[in-house]
Amino acid sequence: YHTQVVLCPGINDGEELERTIRELAERSPSVLSLAIVPVGVTKYRSDPVPLRRFTREEAEGIIESVGQWQEKLRHEIGKTFVYLGDEFYFMAGREVPKAEYYDGFPQLDNGIGLTRSFLCDWETCIFHGKSYEEPFYLDVISGTSVAPVLERLAGEEMLRQPNLKVRVLPVDNEYFGTSVNVSGLLTGEDILRTLERADGRRDGILIPESALRSGEDIFLDDMTLEFLRGHFPDIRIEPVQTGAEYRRALSDFRSYHESRSSAAYMWQSNAGYTK
Repeated sequence: YHTQVVLCPGINDGEELERTIRELAERSPSVLSLAIVPVGVTKYRSDPVPLRRFTREEAEGIIESVGQWQEKLRHEIGKTFVYLGDEFYFMAGREVPKAEYYDGFPQLDNGIGLTRSFLCDWETCIFHGKSYEEPFYLDVISGTSVAPVLERLAGEEMLRQPNLKVRVLPVDNEYFGTSVNVSGLLTGEDILRTLERADGRRDGILIPESALRSGEDIFLDDMTLEFLRGHFPDIRIEPVQTGAEYRRALSDFRSYHESRSSAAYMWQSNAGYTK
């Protein structure tokens, strides 16, 4: 079985985390893996138990201490076993690990390795043609945490196609609180406000599929995708799920059609949020 820890500063980190990793690793192979994700706190939280987000320095320390366990366990049992959520790397300003670190992504459903999986998916989708004979302006909506990753990938495509002009728009989450920085918890109202405040030309808009309820064109605040599109009647708005879809949409937006067949992993959260 797979296990997960929602890590809370001052509660189950430090020595308690060391004990947790050690005792679960001792139960391998019955315990197949351990995911560690940071606690996330919304503005609606009123519980008297003190909870806060990790600082950059704390995230760096967790990456270092867990990294020692990862090296030890790879030597002893042949796999990383304990995996950190992407938010720790974002908080520390570090690159997410290589694909080999995730051992086939056993906890992808829990959000572990989403960014690396997305990057691998991007790399497998090769588009050699050039689609933009004239300047084409594309806005990309995202949570604030993953925006730098999407900007870097967009930069690669803009170098290949100089007429493509991509603007990544990180959305401040006013609905749940600005400390909630993942794309999977964005609301239609926050997305709409961000788009309305962004001046300049736009010929197309990409939004994260994970911001929509599973199998529905409805955001978490009950705004429909149709309602959002109604505010921009002359501009196509398309959801994107995977790295391959993101690359196809950037490479040739006019011909892009979203596939709803795969799981909505795109830019999803792997933090453990609590009100």
